[in-house]
Amino acid sequence: MTGINSRHAELWGRAEALLPKLRERAARSEELRRMPDETIRDFHDAELFRIHQPKRVGGAELEFAAVVTFGALLARACASSAWNWVNFAAHHMMLGMFPREAQDEIWNKSRDALIASSFVFPAGKAKKVEGGYVISGRWPFSSGVDPSEWNMLAGLAWLDDNAPPEQRVFLLERSQYKVIDNWYAGGLRGTGSKDVEAKEQFVPEHRTLRAAR
Repeated sequence: MTGINSRHAELWGRAEALLPKLRERAARSEELRRMPDETIRDFHDAELFRIHQPKRVGGAELEFAAVVTFGALLARACASSAWNWVNFAAHHMMLGMFPREAQDEIWNKSRDALIASSFVFPAGKAKKVEGGYVISGRWPFSSGVDPSEWNMLAGLAWLDDNAPPEQRVFLLERSQYKVIDNWYAGGLRGTGSKDVEAKEQFVPEHRTLRAAR
């Protein structure tokens, strides 16, 4: 427990040290309609994206509540950057729920890979095929999608024609979906929460996860 508390304190101190920079860039983040590249680098350098990653890939494995408390801290300086940070950190935790093959596919290539999401299940339609699923859809509010190499997209999956669909989450590579630049909001403009669209994309079985009932 002492080691965990020490790591928490260390990362908390790094987050506090970034507040002046985040505050200084807040207006530019809103103008860019996405998180500035410098802010992304600062989060990487401080290892803040890794708070919920497994230790085996260099993560801190902090308690679940940390994503909330750290996010509230960062929001004191820039709400949009904090929103994106919470998403990215939580998605590392969620990736740890996928089969080990999916985890290795992403983290063995880059432990710093960023993953966006849209958890609107009716937005995606998938059909079971040999070895996985074929999915199509258009999803709204995929925050932080611009710098992300992957996306967790929710959908309804039909296993056969005689059964109701089940809710599943699908991991798609950046090349499998199109980003639609339509995020012109009155607030939190810096989150870059744009639509994404995929057409007839194959997702192998290990890159899907059935949602809890």
